[in-house]
Amino acid sequence: MRALPLTLPLFMALLCSGAFAEQACEVLAVSGEAQRVDGKALAVGDKLDVGTTLRTGAAGRVRLRFGDGSVLVLADKSQLRIDAYSAGTAKPREAEFMLELGLVGQKVSPVAGGTWKVRTPTAVTAVRGTEFIVEVGDDRATAVHVKTGEVDVEPIGAQTRGIKPRYPVRLAKTLNGTQCDAKECTAPIAWAAEKVQRIEQRLGSLD
Repeated sequence: MRALPLTLPLFMALLCSGAFAEQACEVLAVSGEAQRVDGKALAVGDKLDVGTTLRTGAAGRVRLRFGDGSVLVLADKSQLRIDAYSAGTAKPREAEFMLELGLVGQKVSPVAGGTWKVRTPTAVTAVRGTEFIVEVGDDRATAVHVKTGEVDVEPIGAQTRGIKPRYPVRLAKTLNGTQCDAKECTAPIAWAAEKVQRIEQRLGSLD
């Protein structure tokens, strides 16, 4: 009983420091300036926890691999936070990210059930297994493009209390792109090959 006053403060200190944070992914590759938001540079082999915020510089790029085999690439001049990640045999996958600015590409492993969501200041995307990109511009507008599979996209206002719900825009192989502000997303359209190529050059390989 006398040990309890010492043990409890230690436990609380560990809890607040993030010692029990759930590991989300591993850094597969880094080029240029890529760091945590606290300024610590990223290196190949780093294990990143839920709650980590990543930032890249003008020529930076980082590739991450998650426990289910999914791969995510954060391109140059971007900022991303890992809000949630869990995957295991006992429960469906749950993955959620916040892209504040810039470009991210993802190759999401198909699994039964579960979620994979990317939020931005103006939109939310949801998939189960696909390859797609999300980009947030300086004006906070969100662009989404799907390469394989399907992606549901809705403006962030659709999830705000008191605003009439909207059906999400569904992107697929032919009608594969949309642009969103906080109030609405454009109807799906086919993106020009040149536009897709420019984006893919910024991302590099997703394999």
